[in-house]
Amino acid sequence: MESLEGRSGTLILFERETPLGKRYEITIGGHFVMAASDGPTERRLSRAVLSRIDRSEGIAVFVGGLGLGLTLMETLSDPRVEQVIVAEIEEAIIRWNRTYLRQFNEGAVLDGRVAIRCTDVLNVMGKKWRAFDAVLMDVDNGPTFLVFEGNAPLYTVRGLRRIRRSLKRGGVLGIWSNRPDDLLMENLKAAFGNAEVELIADENLREDLPPTAIYTSVRR
Repeated sequence: MESLEGRSGTLILFERETPLGKRYEITIGGHFVMAASDGPTERRLSRAVLSRIDRSEGIAVFVGGLGLGLTLMETLSDPRVEQVIVAEIEEAIIRWNRTYLRQFNEGAVLDGRVAIRCTDVLNVMGKKWRAFDAVLMDVDNGPTFLVFEGNAPLYTVRGLRRIRRSLKRGGVLGIWSNRPDDLLMENLKAAFGNAEVELIADENLREDLPPTAIYTSVRR
């Protein structure tokens, strides 16, 4: 276990031994925000977006939020991906991905195609116009459970339009949410003119918990 102070509060990385190997969890400001058990849906976020991109090579990707590095790892497994820029506001998470989590996520941050920016997502988005084929957003547990309050503008129509401007024509935005969000769907349709959602129920969780939601929109 390691604890470091960050912009969003105290960050703690937990490491536990399980029958299936090491399990990692991160809390920020006392709130649970990510765990290895979220990995399948985080990787599915990447697949849901990249599968919709009709290019055989040279794909440029932006990843908002590094987390445990699993979204990035899945993105790099696509041989068409040429460049990935990752924005992660917490330096501690970047450090952990280079050390404790290196073996867990196959050293994703050390891949030569990856550039890490320790900054807010919108600081990158505001400077990149029609730069990306794919934008993968996993900076929060969804619009209704923000890890960093400064992320709230991301999910407004105005914020989504800024993200849209960073996409090339035919580019795809994907957003990971820990539950369905009707307002997010409405805002995506207003910003992009289209939106789809994939709901993923985790059979290992209690039945009363909502499914994970992966939202996608395409820049026409």
